[in-house]
Amino acid sequence: MAVYPIQATFSRGELSPALHGRIDTDHYAMGLAKCENFYVLRQGGIRRRSGTVFVAEIKDSSDVARLFPFAFNETEAYVVEQGDRYCRFFALDGQIQIDGEAYEIESPYDVSDVASVSYAQSADVLYMVHGNYPPYRLIRAGEVDWSFSAFEFEDGPYLEENATATTLTPEKSGHITPQMSANTESDGAASASNGSTDAFRMFDREKVAQVALAEGSSGYIRFQFADDARKVADAYWITAADNEPKFNDHFTQWEFQGSNDGENWTTLDSRDGETAWSGSETRYYEFENDAAYAYYQLKFSGGGGSDGEYSRSAELAIHHKASDQTPFDLTASSTEGINQDAGFQSSDLGRHIRLLGSDSRYRWAEITEVVSTTVVRIRLHGHALPDLNPIVFWSLGAWSEQSGWPHCAGFYQARLAFGRNDTMPRTVWLSKSLEFGNFGQSVPVEDSDGLSISMTGGRLNAISFIEESGDLVIGTNGSMRTLGPAASTEALAPGNVRQKQQTTTGSASIAPVTVSNTLIYAGFHKATLHEFSYNYDANGYLSPELTVLSDHAFKPGIAFLSYQETPDSLIWCGRTDGVLVATTYDRHQKVVGVSRHIVAGGHADEGAVVESGCVVPVETGDRLWLIVKRTIDGAVKRSVEYLDMPFDGKSIGEGVFLDGSRTVEFEEAASEITGAEHLEGETVGVFADGVDIGDAVISGGAFTLPGDASALKVTYGLRFESYAETLRLPQAGNRDGAGLGRRMRAVSVSLDLLEAGYIRAGTAARQFEYLFRKSTEHLGSAPELFTGCKKLSAEDNWSNSGVTIIRSDRAYPATIRSVMVGIEGEP
Repeated sequence: MAVYPIQATFSRGELSPALHGRIDTDHYAMGLAKCENFYVLRQGGIRRRSGTVFVAEIKDSSDVARLFPFAFNETEAYVVEQGDRYCRFFALDGQIQIDGEAYEIESPYDVSDVASVSYAQSADVLYMVHGNYPPYRLIRAGEVDWSFSAFEFEDGPYLEENATATTLTPEKSGHITPQMSANTESDGAASASNGSTDAFRMFDREKVAQVALAEGSSGYIRFQFADDARKVADAYWITAADNEPKFNDHFTQWEFQGSNDGENWTTLDSRDGETAWSGSETRYYEFENDAAYAYYQLKFSGGGGSDGEYSRSAELAIHHKASDQTPFDLTASSTEGINQDAGFQSSDLGRHIRLLGSDSRYRWAEITEVVSTTVVRIRLHGHALPDLNPIVFWSLGAWSEQSGWPHCAGFYQARLAFGRNDTMPRTVWLSKSLEFGNFGQSVPVEDSDGLSISMTGGRLNAISFIEESGDLVIGTNGSMRTLGPAASTEALAPGNVRQKQQTTTGSASIAPVTVSNTLIYAGFHKATLHEFSYNYDANGYLSPELTVLSDHAFKPGIAFLSYQETPDSLIWCGRTDGVLVATTYDRHQKVVGVSRHIVAGGHADEGAVVESGCVVPVETGDRLWLIVKRTIDGAVKRSVEYLDMPFDGKSIGEGVFLDGSRTVEFEEAASEITGAEHLEGETVGVFADGVDIGDAVISGGAFTLPGDASALKVTYGLRFESYAETLRLPQAGNRDGAGLGRRMRAVSVSLDLLEAGYIRAGTAARQFEYLFRKSTEHLGSAPELFTGCKKLSAEDNWSNSGVTIIRSDRAYPATIRSVMVGIEGEP
């Protein structure tokens, strides 16, 4: 008597051969022995994957290239082809061109490095880093207006502060005014509203003198450059007199102004409520300004103390904006502590230096010229130095040719984050909040300041990637760590930081993907996928292996990851051997279904090599783009292609089930197809007006439709086979496995199908073909898709263990919802 076990779900996909005897597990009942070019649906069935659509050959097929996404929204999403010092662009379905030629820009990256570039996007700017290059920005101003620019960053980050005896002595202080000894000198003139002969003392670099600037509570202190010179100011500091507590004469509000004629003034900065000055107290102020002026003045009020008799101060130091400065020397007392004691190097050009002035306030400078191992020329940013004394406490910029450039990029809580360089492999740097180019810290420290955080405690390894996922997730070779606010109700800030090792399962230097609130990353050995998510029971993060049931599918090695959220929640993994592995992932439905996908190569017996891939959104879902390597007509060809959207509710003529395909449409039925040079010399499948009409050979970039057919719409490409094989069935009633391996034979196979146009199914002994048609249909017309159960006779022997095989290599869709096998077993 026959029994009819049913497999109603395939949600575990292709299981590892190590599990093929584990009939005692639920996984066995939901798995397959093989799942190739079918993928698992979240609902449990398997669907034949769509074919790939050829878009363009890459610039140079003899070299590798890489794809990465640039997605602003679903209608402004681009794919970037990056090769040897160039970038090309694709939008929606095609390549961006100008006058029939691919639009192209120059890229800073060598071909050997493009695969290791890390990136993070904000609106129309992509921040790109690689350990061998300074950071760059890829900027989109329009569809045919893209450009690379060096990432210009301010004030840091920095290496550890100098702990040697080496000092740095500046030649100049960064003041916009000279150090004055009289009201009128060759470089300019100082004046005050009361006509004081001591007005120059506000610019003499001495902070202790008391200068009466006005008789009463208001007035001004002014400086005029000689010979109609004009300079740009962007900051100033004011020091009160040493006896200020006694007289309380310092002004409390003012406007800092510039003028070119001494009569018409532009207010550059204004302050109010500046009260309670202490003796010799210095306060610092900054403002934005790009205009040069011949005069500067501080027009004040609120001075004079209780008697209102005099307004007094001690010093006004106006900073000469760095971009307007003439660079000046900074001289080191020795080379110790500079570039591993080698001193300044030519590659330090453009590097930052942080300097602590004698007023205990930090400034930063950029190196504009390297004169020797002990002398560089700099432009000073921030504020003028109080004096020219040797600077004891200083630090060099963290990023340079000497110390290395960032390897990883990301965003976290409105901050741009970079991770790891050669000198500081366990450090993460975060910009100021909403100021992606500024990594500086204020004095006193403000919540919005930049941060430099080195990993401490636990297993310390070089950073592999950084990714925002609740906290900032930091993958390292030996552990997974998080960085976030210590007080979770407040934003990350210099005084609110917590970094912690979460698990000891390390990661590879491969960009992870985020699915909902779960991070999926490649293990350190590039042969496993892991989940990383918060677990409330453990009160921490866990990183279990996601692919343990299908570990065989990843053993060749993971090359890249990309996530196609819509419509089927697929994590695409490109293997180092060129095979694609899809993991259908729905954590809430407990679906983790693995399938292998071999893109068709130039010959039926070989697969293509997928070298790169990425996902970008389109209006109907998410689209997977690929760089595919094939041997075509004896030559290596690399092409940019995309996987057609899954067949779900379409008409049969809308689906694509051929690889490297192209579709042509005519106003009148035609039989000759041209423009097929990308598959020259190859045998292609032909799908015409909804019917798979057979094969043709491309010669001279053209072919004739088989059977003297003509059509309005023709899709042609390389055939691929979708193949699924069920696991061995135990005899009914032997769930403990006692029946596994006992002789049985299948007498029938029933498939529950959805939107199927063609299928071959049966046992290993024989599969039967079904091109689903109704008796009322014409043979030359497109068949109607079949939904329902199809029972097949099985010509089986007694040794197949009830294994069912399902395959398709025709250009039609097929979705299998369940399989039921009628079996007879030994008594």
